[in-house]
Amino acid sequence: MTRTGGIDLYPAGGATDQAAYTGSLMAEGVPFERLDAAEAMRRWPQWRLADDTAVVHQVETGIADPNRANPAHRALAVANGAVLRDRTPVLLLREAGGEYEITIADGTILRAGRVVVTADAWTNEVLAGLGRRLPLTITREQVTYVASPDPAAFAPDRFPVWIWMDDPAFYGFPTYGEAGPKVAEDVGGEEVTTATRTFEVNRASHARVTAFLEEHLPGMPGPDILTKTCIYTLTPERDFVLDRLPDHPGVTVALGAGHGFKFASVVGRILAELATDGATPSAGEIEAFRVDRPLLLQERPLTSFRI
Repeated sequence: MTRTGGIDLYPAGGATDQAAYTGSLMAEGVPFERLDAAEAMRRWPQWRLADDTAVVHQVETGIADPNRANPAHRALAVANGAVLRDRTPVLLLREAGGEYEITIADGTILRAGRVVVTADAWTNEVLAGLGRRLPLTITREQVTYVASPDPAAFAPDRFPVWIWMDDPAFYGFPTYGEAGPKVAEDVGGEEVTTATRTFEVNRASHARVTAFLEEHLPGMPGPDILTKTCIYTLTPERDFVLDRLPDHPGVTVALGAGHGFKFASVVGRILAELATDGATPSAGEIEAFRVDRPLLLQERPLTSFRI
């Protein structure tokens, strides 16, 4: 973790209920402070905010680096006996004789008494052999790293992680990993499938991000360093899935709904408990993430993807 602090910015009349967020922080004992726009701009003069913008600051916020965390998780898995098969699609998962058979791309059939599925956008393809389909929406998203005229102004010790709590919602990181800060629109992309997604820049979303920066972070815009695309796999209300399949209790499924990476360690612990013990001490906390909750049983449920 690289601690940077973090701020949530609430424009007056915005779409996001600040009390819902601060209530969660208070319930969990997470320290925070409320700032007005003037104090926020005094601390971080990079910002231009309307007088009625409310700001919530969390000093413990930081960046969890996937370029370091993912190799660490992989190395720990191998050290504990895991065999990793990179770039190996699963063609079929099915129940057979009280076990589960997993057919992979080279035709090899693996057998196991317990299976954990964390297949993100390919979840329904993997679960098809078990007769299960979830009402998921896949979108193509993107982040842009900006060559700011003054990149030092956005260094991690001078500029926090931030989220603009409105609709559309924007978010960004200080300069980290590239030569400039990162900015993106949350769920600003178009709906795609794993077969139709491309890696082209969404110009409409990019224009919205640029306009936001010009209004609120005027010292940040510069030439793009690069824009990276990814895909989000969203449940209808954007809550996780973290549960065993009721009709196949040997299969446990997890979905992060586009915001799961930071929870990887705790989700991994819960998945291990569900797979090996059939239960977890966190059962009460993950009750809302059941795979058979009413919304996931609808064929075309109403959706709301704002966190």
